[in-house]
Formats: sequence, structure tokens, C-alpha cells
Amino acid sequence: MKKVTLNGSFPMIRAAVMGPVVRALDASGANCDALLEAFGMSRKLLSNPYEILPLTRYVAAFERAAEVLGEPLLGLRLGSELQVTELGPAGLVFLSSPTLNAAVRKFSLALASWQNTTTCELLRDGEWPVWTYQIANPQIWPRRQDAEYSLSTMCHMIRAVRGAAWNPVEVHFEHAAPADIKPYARIFRVPVRFQQPFNGVILRPSDLDAPLKSADTQMARMMERHATDLIARDAVPHSIADQVRDLVTRRLAHEKLIVADIAKDLGLSHRSLQRHLAEAGTSVRQIVREERQRSVEGLLERDGLTNAAIARAVGYADATVLWRATRNWKKQ
Repeated sequence: MKKVTLNGSFPMIRAAVMGPVVRALDASGANCDALLEAFGMSRKLLSNPYEILPLTRYVAAFERAAEVLGEPLLGLRLGSELQVTELGPAGLVFLSSPTLNAAVRKFSLALASWQNTTTCELLRDGEWPVWTYQIANPQIWPRRQDAEYSLSTMCHMIRAVRGAAWNPVEVHFEHAAPADIKPYARIFRVPVRFQQPFNGVILRPSDLDAPLKSADTQMARMMERHATDLIARDAVPHSIADQVRDLVTRRLAHEKLIVADIAKDLGLSHRSLQRHLAEAGTSVRQIVREERQRSVEGLLERDGLTNAAIARAVGYADATVLWRATRNWKKQ
């Protein structure tokens, strides 16, 4: 079974995954907008479920949300309440597959269309099959909420197609055990082990071969194709300079671009990022300028756009700042 990892790409995830977190914050009356802003996000940005977010920010925002809500088991709860369709093509592939074996395998592959830099696979080497999930970048830590959300979601999905009475054999987590582990027993209804080599759901061999009533062969094929197209469309170039350019293009209108933040989103130190770009004969500042200039030139060709609208679209405060920038570009 091929592991779902996209080496060479900056860690990313689709904006749809923030939906449950936003709903939890709103339901509690917490200041959701302030939390989103602290991590370079907004409701407008998240309104497009296919928008790409840095995985580092999502994981950190999830951890912060649990702190704000005073709910250390937030990920565990949200995974058990999730609408499977919120997982995009991966969720629909799972629901429409003919057997649980096919559902888990196809889901693991399709998940790469929703997030990358993740190892996700179904192992059947030993007596007990195990579905494993782990963010491949060790620098993204802590990540307890994401891990507990992911395993809770998998058990929730299996119960959706096998019945509410279904239970795994065991559940494993890579992080240390919290002070109170009773809620884990209530959610998973089996032994839960902590400080394991990976996050995993242990299954029975007989679980995997049973047919699923929700099977839909045509839907499964369509969603697999959709996932493949998304992976190909949003594949991030392997060159560090091209990865920076891609990230800058995506974030230009949404946030202030800071070198340290870009480096963190790419999983690099500030110094390493600067060194890679210098070797390529460029810099973050130069890439931002080039991408702004390219975007402005394209926007100027559209009818009906004011200079103020163009300025906002490329991250400038107003039309005056845009005018100064375009004047400087002409001098260079």
C-alpha cells in the first residue's frame, strides 16, 4: 500500500477542515474571528472549502481553540460528530466503496486531495489490520487535537457504514496520556494506548471484508477521479523558490506577508529559507513584488475594477499605495 505523502510540498490542508472548529467556537460564544485572525485566517477565506491553508496554522489554531473553549477533548468530540461529506472526495469515496477494506484504502489515498505531508495507510502485515495516521513533519507539534480528531473521525465513519454498535480492537495515540482517560473509553469503547509510535485504529480482519450497504460504484469512481484531479491541480512545485511564489500568490490578498511566517509555513527556519532563495538568485521581497506586479497587470485588463479594488486584491492598503508601487516598478 502506497503511503499518502507529498514530499517536497509545503504542508497544506483544505479550508473545509476548519468548519467544525469554527462552529464549535461560534456555539460557545467565543470570539472566533479574533482566533482566526491570530492565525492568518478569516471567515471570508474559509468560505471557499477548497482554499489551501498552511497545515501548521490549522494544527495550531485547533490547539488554541481547545484552550479557548476549555475543552481538551475538542478534537475527540468533533470527530464523533462530523458529517462525512465535509471530508470532500475522500469522505464520499469512503461511503460509496463496496467493502470496508476498499473504503479505508481508497479514503487514505484520496485524503491527499484534502491535506498533504501526512502518512495515512491501512497495514495488514500482522494478525490485526491497523489504519495509521500521522503528520509526517515532526516540527508540527503539539498536534493532539488533530490526531484525536482524525482517529475519532475514522471510527465515526466506520460506525456510519457498519452500524453504531461497531467497535475497533484498540486505539493508539502518539502523544502522552492526559490526566483523565475515561472519555476515551466512552468514545472508542475499547482500550486506548498512548505514547505509541503512531496514531492508529486496530481493526478485526473480519471487519474489512463485509459488504457496505452504502456502496455506489459510480459515485466511488467519480470521487476517486475528483480527488486525483485535485491532487494534480494543486500540486506544489518542488523548488523552494517556486513554493514561496505559490504561497505568496495564494495569500497575497488575505494577509500581511512576513518572511518568518512564510518560512514556518514551509517547514523551514528563517535562515534556511533565505539561504535557499539566495542560492536561487531571489528573495521573499522580490517574489512578493513580482507577484504583485503580475497580478496588477492582469487586474488592470478587467473592466469595471477601481484602483481601490485592485489595491485590496494584491494586499495594498489603498489606491495611493498602489500608485506609488506601480511608479516604482516603471523605474526598475
